[in-house]
Amino acid sequence: MSKPYPQETAPAPVGPRAAPGPVSASPGFFSVDALAADFDVERLFWLIRLRWGALAGMFALATAAWVGIIPGAAWRVIGATMVGGLAYNGVLWAVYRRGAAGSRRAAMYQALTDMGMLTVVLWACGGLHNPFVGFYVLHVALMAILTCPSATLNAFIGSIVCVGALALTELNPAWRIGVWNPSPPWDLLSWGVAFITMVGAIAYLVMHSVRQLQERELALVAARDRAALEYELLVTTLNELDAGLEVLTESGDVLWHNKRVERLKSAMGAAVGTADVNDGHEDGDGVRRTTHAVKVDGQERVYERMSFSLRSPNGASRIMNLYVDRTQAVLQEGRLVLAERLVSLGRVAQGVAHELNTPLATIRTLATDMRAALKTLTDDPAQRAVVVADVDESAKLVADETRRLGRITQSLLAGGDLVQARIDGDVPLSAVIVRARAIVFAGVSDAVAVEVAAGVDPLRVSADPDRLMQIMVNLLQNALDSVRGKVGARIGVGAYRDGDEIVIDVDDNGAGIEAKVAARLFEPFATTKAQGTGLGLYTSYMMVRRMGGTITLSPRAEGGARAQVRLPAATKSAVLPVRTAAQVRPN
Repeated sequence: MSKPYPQETAPAPVGPRAAPGPVSASPGFFSVDALAADFDVERLFWLIRLRWGALAGMFALATAAWVGIIPGAAWRVIGATMVGGLAYNGVLWAVYRRGAAGSRRAAMYQALTDMGMLTVVLWACGGLHNPFVGFYVLHVALMAILTCPSATLNAFIGSIVCVGALALTELNPAWRIGVWNPSPPWDLLSWGVAFITMVGAIAYLVMHSVRQLQERELALVAARDRAALEYELLVTTLNELDAGLEVLTESGDVLWHNKRVERLKSAMGAAVGTADVNDGHEDGDGVRRTTHAVKVDGQERVYERMSFSLRSPNGASRIMNLYVDRTQAVLQEGRLVLAERLVSLGRVAQGVAHELNTPLATIRTLATDMRAALKTLTDDPAQRAVVVADVDESAKLVADETRRLGRITQSLLAGGDLVQARIDGDVPLSAVIVRARAIVFAGVSDAVAVEVAAGVDPLRVSADPDRLMQIMVNLLQNALDSVRGKVGARIGVGAYRDGDEIVIDVDDNGAGIEAKVAARLFEPFATTKAQGTGLGLYTSYMMVRRMGGTITLSPRAEGGARAQVRLPAATKSAVLPVRTAAQVRPN
């Protein structure tokens, strides 16, 4: 297995103290990014605590000057500086206690302010002759510990400026406001205090820095140990994945890969680029996908390679390839396609059965009527003429239904479908309705009253006559099934023109629409009939759409249901003024 690529950034230390913020990559000392980086607020509190000690020393100095131990010092100036320092430090303490964010720039500004207050105190106590003038070194050291090289350089320059300002007071005695002349033995004692304070402060700063370095080193070691453990856990987990994972450079050098990739590489060495199931493509998320068919452990497998672009913190580009086994998904997809084809074949078979069953049932009914009529045939010329006319009409219907059966089978053999429509001209609506009524109600008892509105006669539609007849047969058959066995059963057929459309209504006073199928009336196989296929309304819906119309089925306020068909009107259709004049409603 390839070695992991080296870390490009050290892990962040963890522990009670956060690591200092990142320093700008620019080599210059005056880096604005370095000063503006995040800063541990605890360090600012440490600086505030040091300032309380410095203010206590200023109080002792002002008191000594006031009682006459240092008679030449301007104790009022020292006291005023001390009061200002107390207010300044108190405000800082309150601000950071409320959760304000810290920065190196804030620490640098505080150190420069402290340097300014030190300069004022030294000015009030003799300037460069004061033994505490070496305290500027402490401020520069604080900047080196707390911030960055640029802030340390700024503190160094600030100390030079402050010492220069004090030196100017030596050139012009009028600028002096105090002298350093403590009475004996305080003069020698002050030098000792200054020396001890300076050395002690430097020792404290060094110990503090060493302690911080040790804490960070321990935190860094712990973080590295934890990172090593996490890396080992990650590698172990990735090696157990049922997927290949590798990381490469832009030039193609492998930086890391898991065990699965080792097995795949040997099998895909010759396959990559030559045995792709499909060409690689890039999706909207920028992920490039390529599918390969390979033989792994003697079995044909299908793997999809997904390539992701990665970018490391230093800006270097990396590529991660993920190899996912898609064999089961491909097999499952194949099974779904096969199942869908079988379902489609079943639907076609049921559709064919439904389409053929209607004309076959009509032919069977007409044949029964013809045999019954022939049995009543006598030598009476009048009665004989009635029987012959009845048989002749039935024979014509049988011939029409036989031709329709032939057109259905021819359409299927020619690769067409059951709802394909051919519109060659205008169709008289009344003829279609009369024929559909004869087919549906042949042999039905007179217990069902069928009413066709007179307004239907002048209307013509632009439709396929065979498909329109089949639609009317389906709707009338549904209406008949709904009212079958009902006392006072009535079915009404009416039509009217509405703009450029012909509206056909088929009403019944039957049981209405059941709630369980109301939402899917025109879906295939949706039915409540014990022997129904659920294809009548679905086929009618598809036929009406092919002819540029719409069909709806809704309950009637009087009871029952209304099926409404809208089809394009033919140019020869008469324009009827009102709807009620064109329809008869069943009671």
